[in-house]
Amino acid sequence: MKLDLRFSDRPLESLWCQAVVALVFKGPDLTEGALFRLNEKMAGFLSGLQERGFWTGSRGESILVASQDAIRAEKILLKGLGESRDYDVKLLVSHIREVGSTFNKMEINEFGIHIPVFRGLEEEHASHLEICARQVANPFFQHHRGESDFTLKIIFSVENYTGKFLRPIAGRLREYFDLQGEFSVVIDLESEHQSNTI
Repeated sequence: MKLDLRFSDRPLESLWCQAVVALVFKGPDLTEGALFRLNEKMAGFLSGLQERGFWTGSRGESILVASQDAIRAEKILLKGLGESRDYDVKLLVSHIREVGSTFNKMEINEFGIHIPVFRGLEEEHASHLEICARQVANPFFQHHRGESDFTLKIIFSVENYTGKFLRPIAGRLREYFDLQGEFSVVIDLESEHQSNTI
């Protein structure tokens, strides 16, 4: 198995892949950030789901929808995290591992993901990105270890971050994945006109 892990400042709706994942808190705010842009590109489809009570972002609640060619990815997975005030890293690990397991079962091996910044834990967002990169890839490593023709591509949409912020994360992930098999970790920031492979 080969892992192609990328950190990009491109938003979810601009990523070419099989699916994109948005982890969202209950009663998601569709007026800003990653969800706002996805909803806008989908002509209000996501806000329609919310208004009808079909999807609320409650813990464990997931919905997979076809993008209907409104964005570059084929599918959108919305993963409910529940109330933001009740959230912690253990729940994040559980949810992100579940995303990896789900996509592995669905044979989706190329996806983008956005990890929200948790209110009050802004300083820990770097460690959250690192944990999520490890946990979302682990189900694939467990299932596809030894398959030289299998490639997993994960793109973390990390807007508003700099290479200086991301390089230490990439370095630690390099050490971790070095034990797992063949991999590349790429920082691809259009805002800095750079692409660094580690």
